[in-house]
Amino acid sequence: MATPAAEARKASIIIILSVLAILVGLAMIYLQAANLNSLKVAVEDEKLALAQAEALLAQRLEYQANAPFYREEAARLKRLIPEQPEEAEILRLINITAEEYDLRIHEIRFENRIPNADNGYVAMPLVITVEGNYRSLIDLLDHLQWSGRAFRVDQVRIALAGSPQGNIRTIITANAFYRANTN
Repeated sequence: MATPAAEARKASIIIILSVLAILVGLAMIYLQAANLNSLKVAVEDEKLALAQAEALLAQRLEYQANAPFYREEAARLKRLIPEQPEEAEILRLINITAEEYDLRIHEIRFENRIPNADNGYVAMPLVITVEGNYRSLIDLLDHLQWSGRAFRVDQVRIALAGSPQGNIRTIITANAFYRANTN
């Protein structure tokens, strides 16, 4: 027969092994739960990447479907920036437009050119000073926008001209562009 001490030792070992088995089981459950959470995060990341890839694919398919339109638009925009500066043409355009809208030109001045070889064009800053009424000024700016030449208006400063007709004096700071020599 086993002694009570041996029985107690046997019971202690069984309890210790049971507690150890429970602890190992809990540790395995914790590790599995952590692994499951990291897999859920990975799945969400993959879903996001898939959604981004699908959006990019849809965008590229739309570009492909509209390629003729984009080519035509690119050609039209290319025509807005001529090969040469054509300052005389710009002066003629501004003078004719000012006359058409009853504006008096005080000054048209070209400033130092700004090459932008990265984008393939040269900016030609110009300052236009005119006098007339507000509506005529708006018509001039609108005409420049649709003139068939790329203009960017950077600043419009308006002041009263001091004339009896209540005209305004306007200084327009703008840029015209031509293609950079890429040779």
